[in-house]
Amino acid sequence: METKEQLRHRTVKELKEMLRQEGYNPGDIMGVEKDELVAKLWMLRQNPMEEDPYPLPLYSNCWTQFILRALFLAALQWIVMSCFIAIHFTLLSILIVALVLTIRNIMVRREKAFRRRKRI
Repeated sequence: METKEQLRHRTVKELKEMLRQEGYNPGDIMGVEKDELVAKLWMLRQNPMEEDPYPLPLYSNCWTQFILRALFLAALQWIVMSCFIAIHFTLLSILIVALVLTIRNIMVRREKAFRRRKRI
């Protein structure tokens, strides 16, 4: 872990590269003084973002996005599969996918709750 003084001795280009490694877009940073950039970078390095080991499925960030993507997936699955197999089997396969996602979400919520209780 670098101190503020060590960060001040780095160039602005090196600081922006460090920000890029943290996951930020250095191209968005314009008109910021070096001292302010050092302070922000030091603060980010002191408090790193905690990654969620169990994110929502379908690469979703929030519940709204998850629901929309699930509906789109179900509609796409319905359209494609209804061309090849009977409607009953199509509906059954969509229900199986929904059941698997639901069971996964329930297990993830229980695991998160258990870890939260254990930490306290």
